[in-house]
Amino acid sequence: MKGYFYILALTALFMNLTSCDKWDCNGDLDGMWQMTEWRDKDGVVRATKEDMIFYNFQLQMASFRKQSCEKFFTRTSLEATPERIRIFDPIEYAGNGHDEVLPMSILSVVGVPQDGILWVQVLTGSTMQLRTNSQDILTFRKY
Repeated sequence: MKGYFYILALTALFMNLTSCDKWDCNGDLDGMWQMTEWRDKDGVVRATKEDMIFYNFQLQMASFRKQSCEKFFTRTSLEATPERIRIFDPIEYAGNGHDEVLPMSILSVVGVPQDGILWVQVLTGSTMQLRTNSQDILTFRKY
């Protein structure tokens, strides 16, 4: 019986050591976020939570979804620091195992600016507020 325990323990240790080593690397940013408000520089509300805009950050990838736009879903590359998020290279599956790089303008419907730069104003485990270079303010809740 003792031998079986050791074999089980060694198997568990081996599986742990050889498992995937991709861990969340963006701290509180990682995960799914729902936009609760998007205000432009003049204070005009451009979107609310009823517009169903979602951001998802994981590893060096971001994805964006807007449910009110039929089938709008886009993945991008991501660079994140505590002060700044840079979104670039939006892609769409083009079939036959290939992706197509899209223009940054495709992301304007979800609040991502053409330059892809979002400045972190607030970031906690449950709340995020981002500012664009054109002074739009995007507010989110962890979803």
